[in-house]
Amino acid sequence: MIELSKLGPFALENRLGNDPDSHVFHGFHLKQKRQAVVCILPERYAENPRARQRLEKRSRQLMKLNHPNIVRYHGAGIDQGIPFFALDFVDGISLQQYLEQHGPLPWETVVEIGLQVCAALAASHHMNIHHLDVRPAHILLSGAGLTDPRKPLTVQLTSFWADPRWRRSSLLLFPKDRQQYLSPEQFEDPQYVDDATDIFSLGCVFYEMITGKLPFNPLASGDERWKLPERPASLELDCPVWLDRVIMRMIEIMPDRRPPDIDSVAAGLRESQDAVARGMSAIEHALVGNNGRESIIDIGIDRSEAEKLLHKPVSHERGSFFNSRIFLGLALIVVIGALVWLLRPLNDAQLYARAEPLMLTDDTTKWREAETNYIQPLLERYPDSEYADEAQNWLDMIQMERAEARLAISLRMGREFRSDAERRLANARGLEENGNHLGAWHQYDMILEELPETVDNRPYHLIAKREINRLQHLRVTGKVQNSSLNDFVLQAEEMTVSGDVKRGREIFRRIVSLYQESPDGAGAVELAKSELAKPISMSATKEGNSAKTKVAQETDTPQEVRKPDLNSAEAPADAGPVMPTPVTDPASDAAPSTSEIDLSETASPEAGPIEEKPVKRAPLFPVNPGFSGDSSEL
Repeated sequence: MIELSKLGPFALENRLGNDPDSHVFHGFHLKQKRQAVVCILPERYAENPRARQRLEKRSRQLMKLNHPNIVRYHGAGIDQGIPFFALDFVDGISLQQYLEQHGPLPWETVVEIGLQVCAALAASHHMNIHHLDVRPAHILLSGAGLTDPRKPLTVQLTSFWADPRWRRSSLLLFPKDRQQYLSPEQFEDPQYVDDATDIFSLGCVFYEMITGKLPFNPLASGDERWKLPERPASLELDCPVWLDRVIMRMIEIMPDRRPPDIDSVAAGLRESQDAVARGMSAIEHALVGNNGRESIIDIGIDRSEAEKLLHKPVSHERGSFFNSRIFLGLALIVVIGALVWLLRPLNDAQLYARAEPLMLTDDTTKWREAETNYIQPLLERYPDSEYADEAQNWLDMIQMERAEARLAISLRMGREFRSDAERRLANARGLEENGNHLGAWHQYDMILEELPETVDNRPYHLIAKREINRLQHLRVTGKVQNSSLNDFVLQAEEMTVSGDVKRGREIFRRIVSLYQESPDGAGAVELAKSELAKPISMSATKEGNSAKTKVAQETDTPQEVRKPDLNSAEAPADAGPVMPTPVTDPASDAAPSTSEIDLSETASPEAGPIEEKPVKRAPLFPVNPGFSGDSSEL
């Protein structure tokens, strides 16, 4: 291609995109002093009179598209025998680049982007203009949301230049990444395309944003080509069932089974937001739909079944075939009896029986169906049932998986944690990844001890209990953070000396349990075993939390206590245990202990400065024990 520096009223600067042969340039309008994008078209638009007429017609159409979610077109022209068109320059990135940076997106972000793309397509469809090439490369993102996830994104659709007069042979020449978003009818007969074509392509984009993969492979052969994909909610636990149903409806193979228009898609997205915000169950949705409006979301529950579960009576029209009062009376009795039979609510055994096969699968979509339709009704209506305990276990399992999925999204997207519980869980996971298993164990202890037992915190309590049980049986053989291990050894020694024997020995027991098979922790394990082998001195036991005067008790045999080494904080980590010395003068121990560990380097910022007087006893574990990946950095 000839290198150009000017085309029409535009000075051409650098090429846009990663393709060195790209025909899209960053331009500058010389008279208006405005940035623009200049797209060079195939030469046939200049050489063929009929193609040139189509160029002029399409240009006039696109110039009428004036919508905030559509990149503004400024017309087409031919200069030096080269056809081109120009449009506004958007200072941002494409959705394709955004997905490459962030991977699958939270469902809230998908809906935020989707509603704006729907608004753009609605404006074009109302003018009988179809895009026919909706894909992430043609969706541009800009605004403060690019750098701050808490702020909104500005979404604009571009590249409306697709010619509906495609031929199938031409489609097969398209790049692979372009073909994967095209609808089945575009491959069969590209002449007949309509709103359903853009809806299918946008559905593929939604599917990719949620799951990180495309639903179909049009380049495959046979049945694999349009094979029904896995549901988004089964691949991404955080995806609401409502959004899952909208996406699966959009990517139906048959055009007549897709939503009737793009406005219906936008209504489905808003309905999904509303259902999640209001905590609407699938049963309620089956009963009332989208607040009485036509809904494209099919949650797979029959209205009559929903009425049974919610005790809603079904209205029936009276027949007018017979006028006999006796017949009508008998018919009324039969109808009432039938209604009583049909409308009886499911009992606890029936609810359990319907939930059990759904919970025995690995499909999280079925878990959610079981949760909303059967498990929650069972627990609410039959709290004393013999099945209530198992139902609660299922509900706990679902909520734990949901909490794990939300944490994974927060870490992947670099977002602020939703709660203190999520922050603590992330901190514990980071500590263990860095080889600080004792610190992770402590974080799980703190989740149980410091977080109130609320409905929101329950999943994190259960996860903490599960992880503590795992750590109790864990035998570390890999990476160990020795500096943190030494800190715990020193702290356990100080606790034992200062009288907090129970918690000091607990640290030693954990060291032996975790590191007994680790070469790196051999020294700490031997020291811990030697300390645990010593008898517990009754005179060293303290009931209170503040330092008390130590008084030697007179017994038949002299008792020994271990005197604290005032320089123990400076002793090397591999130093052997300090031998106890006999107590000769009880009054010599009357002064408060000065051997407490200085936690100024390990205490959390919220703890404030450590007071010098009186000296406070160190906590069981460091609050923030040497974890470089603290929550502030996650």
